[in-house]
Amino acid sequence: MAASGPSSAYSERFVDHLTRPRGQGTLPLATHRGEAEDPVCGDRLSLDLRVEGGVVCEARFRVLGCPGSIAVGSALAHLLPGRKASPDAVPAADLEAEVGGVPPAKRHALRLATEALAAALSGPTGQRPAPPAG
Repeated sequence: MAASGPSSAYSERFVDHLTRPRGQGTLPLATHRGEAEDPVCGDRLSLDLRVEGGVVCEARFRVLGCPGSIAVGSALAHLLPGRKASPDAVPAADLEAEVGGVPPAKRHALRLATEALAAALSGPTGQRPAPPAG
């Protein structure tokens, strides 16, 4: 059932992730770091991971952005531990299911989360190569 009031477009699970985010903050002993930014709205999601033996042990996120990016970032940090350290470890469908649906205007948050995960796992420190000049 959807919440009432100004956030009525969001499911109860979405509001729960938004108001009580899981895994928010930095991970001092991160083995992998990545970031993604939405070029249209400017939302930015940073992801820190601790990976051991090819499995994500811990995940933390930081968001500068809209409620959708916060809720989906929380879902990502919540779902990642225990999963194989792979860019497709948490597909967008899993993220959407975890938050009970994502409104059409906030669907960019799903892409942002999957891009941040791919960036974090692109190398041992999550550093992506610089884009080509020009």
